[in-house]
Amino acid sequence: MTDMIDQAQEIQLKQVAWVKQDYQTPSLVECEECGNDIPVQRQKYGNIKLCIECATVAEKRG
Repeated sequence: MTDMIDQAQEIQLKQVAWVKQDYQTPSLVECEECGNDIPVQRQKYGNIKLCIECATVAEKRG
């Protein structure tokens, strides 16, 4: 059985885990979730697929 410290460590590892993204891939013009436009300033980062609102919701979901 896991104790609270083990559970806290698992949560922390999930929060700091980095997913390597290829920023050389062009960004989408429209959000793949809701279809709203992705601002040009955001597209410049590369490999952007979600608008700010959908990205925020996705990050909160984990």
